[in-house]
Amino acid sequence: MTPTIYDQLAAHQTTEAWDFREVLANFHEWRERFNLEFKLGLSSYAIAVEGLRKTRLGQFREGHNGFGFQGEIIIARRHVVNNGTETAWWRVLGTLLHEMLHGWQYEHGKPGKRNYHNVQFRRRAEELGLIIDHRGYTQYERDSPFMDLLERYGVEVPPDIAPATTDPEPPGKSKLKLWKCACVVRVRVAVPHFRARCLNCGQMFELQD
Repeated sequence: MTPTIYDQLAAHQTTEAWDFREVLANFHEWRERFNLEFKLGLSSYAIAVEGLRKTRLGQFREGHNGFGFQGEIIIARRHVVNNGTETAWWRVLGTLLHEMLHGWQYEHGKPGKRNYHNVQFRRRAEELGLIIDHRGYTQYERDSPFMDLLERYGVEVPPDIAPATTDPEPPGKSKLKLWKCACVVRVRVAVPHFRARCLNCGQMFELQD
């Protein structure tokens, strides 16, 4: 079988003498593993390590990039190496799977605008053990298919998993305050004094943060 342009790119990335040769070799290996184990049915995508803005650990770009590749997964450079110290590898692989799920939704589901983390995306992620909110903030279930697969291939994961440290919406950036009623309906508003009653439980909303 004639190698595709994606095969040729992967071969170049994993044989070229550069800083991320081993990292990309691992990414391509785990991409195939996730694709088969979790039955994602993904086409081939370009995978890159690049600088991304501070609030992003990864990115899936649908459509063609500037080189004409159809689909692209980018993992943030600082996520792979942070101040000269390697980031916990299991988290990096979680980011790779997160972005692959965007690819899955792009090919087989109904993605939200600008890769918005809609209900379909979050439910599919939760099935695998990635707990993702609407902003893309990701945490992990210890007892899950994702963790089981890591353990099977010898990837070390700490016994007590702390929440991810990168928050896509840093404190102080938003003026919206969280208000909640007795039935846990939540709203965010910018006004300092908010008086409203929930039509479900009949209780007044109370300020949470």
